[in-house]
Amino acid sequence: MDHTPASVIVPAARTYRGGETMPERWTTWVPRAGDVLVCTPSKSGTTWTQTIIAMLLHGGPDLPDRVPVLSPWVDSTLGDADAVARALASQRGRRVVKTHTPADGFPVWDGVQVVAVYRHPLDVFFSYVKHMQNMTAPPPDHPMLQSASDALSRFVSAEVVDVDQYTDECLAGIAWHYRETVLSGRNLGTASFHYAEMVQNPTQTVRDVARAIGVVPSVSLVEQIVAATRIEAMRRKADRYAPEGGKGFFKNDAAFFASGAVGNWRDEIGAAGAARFAQRMAELIPDAVARSWLEHGGRPPGSTPAPSEHPAKIA
Repeated sequence: MDHTPASVIVPAARTYRGGETMPERWTTWVPRAGDVLVCTPSKSGTTWTQTIIAMLLHGGPDLPDRVPVLSPWVDSTLGDADAVARALASQRGRRVVKTHTPADGFPVWDGVQVVAVYRHPLDVFFSYVKHMQNMTAPPPDHPMLQSASDALSRFVSAEVVDVDQYTDECLAGIAWHYRETVLSGRNLGTASFHYAEMVQNPTQTVRDVARAIGVVPSVSLVEQIVAATRIEAMRRKADRYAPEGGKGFFKNDAAFFASGAVGNWRDEIGAAGAARFAQRMAELIPDAVARSWLEHGGRPPGSTPAPSEHPAKIA
């Protein structure tokens, strides 16, 4: 495969920093035509999507290394930057990496496919609460560790006021990510997926992801990947799939893959909480169609999954 760096079509418009996001770390990845960038808010199906793509690119579930090594979070403070760069440079074929940065925070590269995944923000919230509770050493003042009512109130009402302190750990941050990645039309080749639909039909999900990245999988390969990426299967091999798996970052690596459920929040927030959430969503995303897709899926506004420009690979 040609290792020539992909040319930049449109430069980044903003520089995002905050939490575990460090923009200087983008240099650990030198994009090549054919690479795939998974771009999601946190707790939205990122690791699941990365794993599906890695298995499609490698032709099966038997990956040559742990997913966080094959597919690192390229603009994160996690891990040694030189080690991340070496691991990526050593991969001979197409690569998949991830970011939680909105799409205006990185260039549009020629031949690099962006795959965006979103999830109902309230499902994200409850997943994040479990995530923080499972961390071995979470920040003691993290708002997700407050009482459930206080944490939810903060999640719904918090603002994102500065790209130097950007966070997707609140509704405003998720909406920001969605506006700049999907609604802006910045990268017209972006393939957008919704977590609820992925859960509902995992077989179609693998087929659609394959189509978006230009891979034509066999029926057998689709079946293998669906089986290998079911939540129970990923729990059993959590040290292979979870970010920082096997390093003591989490109390229980398998718990990184929580229930994977959709809509459990309906019994948790009450009528008043649901009304406040709906009001805030309308403030952040005024267009009703765009708002509905972020919550429930359907056809992404202004974006449809499409094959990439590079030749398809039959696997």
